[in-house]
Amino acid sequence: MNENKDNLFTSLKNDLEKELKQLQKEKQEEERANQLKLVELRKNISEEVVQSYEKNKSELVGILEKKEANLKNVLEHLINENKKELVKAPYQQVLSHGFVVDEKGYKMSKSLGNVIDPEDIIKKFGADILQKLQESHQKIRNTLRFLLGNLANLPPEIKNEQDLETNLNPVDYYILHKLERLIEENQKNFNEYNFNPTYSSLLNFCINDLSSFYFEISKDSLYCDNLYSLRRKQIITTLYHLLAGLLKIISPILPFLAEEVYQNTPFNFGFAGQESIHLVNCSYLKVSSNNEKNVAIITEFLLPLRQVAYQALEKARQEKIIATNSQAKELLLVSEVEINEKEETDIQKGNFCSVKVKKTSKEKCIRCWNYRDLENSLCLRCKNIL
Repeated sequence: MNENKDNLFTSLKNDLEKELKQLQKEKQEEERANQLKLVELRKNISEEVVQSYEKNKSELVGILEKKEANLKNVLEHLINENKKELVKAPYQQVLSHGFVVDEKGYKMSKSLGNVIDPEDIIKKFGADILQKLQESHQKIRNTLRFLLGNLANLPPEIKNEQDLETNLNPVDYYILHKLERLIEENQKNFNEYNFNPTYSSLLNFCINDLSSFYFEISKDSLYCDNLYSLRRKQIITTLYHLLAGLLKIISPILPFLAEEVYQNTPFNFGFAGQESIHLVNCSYLKVSSNNEKNVAIITEFLLPLRQVAYQALEKARQEKIIATNSQAKELLLVSEVEINEKEETDIQKGNFCSVKVKKTSKEKCIRCWNYRDLENSLCLRCKNIL
């Protein structure tokens, strides 16, 4: 772009200089012609006529001089403007970092031999500190791998972004609400060059909100529901927005991972239509996640209930009442739920409810592994799908 501007300026400058030279040449030729005419006139006409002609000649010379001055002003203005463009930086801000230095203040480098060998760190502090860094990065990669894997099998009716489901489940709105808050928080941190909280909040979202919660309660529908089911389409829509939002967050701090994921995106519409993630400039969350009622259902009821239920399930597993959660009598990932106003013995108490775990008498479906009423070893859902 700068090269095009330079070429344009040079061409314009050359044209102006040629026109200026032409005017000067015309002026000289005009003066020479005027001199010849004046000599001729002096021979043939009176002094009065000669004076009139000299007056007209002065006016013509004045016009040419004025035009010449205007051209010089234009040329000078263009030169000054181009100088301003040349000294203007091609960016708004620059963020740089210092070198890691040794105890003497010299830059650490392999050529100087003053770097710290990871083996030395392991000997002194143990391998845990390096493994923890690797594990954190791996958890983010695993989250993105889960999203790519499940988005590779879109419902056939989804051909573009407009085909995504717009009426989502409360838990979908809740997780998108969490994502939206995470993006806003991290955008603020990026603007302040505060990167540590960004990575910490991203890791917490991937582990606690996605892997341990949303992904866990969505796997059954993703893997076992009919390909055309509404619930599966709702989850796929949510995963689409989760992938877009996470790529937006990690692209400044994990650019190679972001690009690797983007190049392996299994669809080519919406945010995935550019050559690189770093060329994408769009609004990532196009589903309104600002649904206070849906968020309140999850935060004020379902999550507290889930915590109490999981404490009761853990206790039941320890007492050998059940072997797995799915044997217990769905966000809760159990076989069935009974609501009873009468309080029983041996219960797990919570702030607004109490939970008691019983082993179900139902059998395990050979396809989805859920405990349901079966027919030929299959639950009703799996039988209809097959």
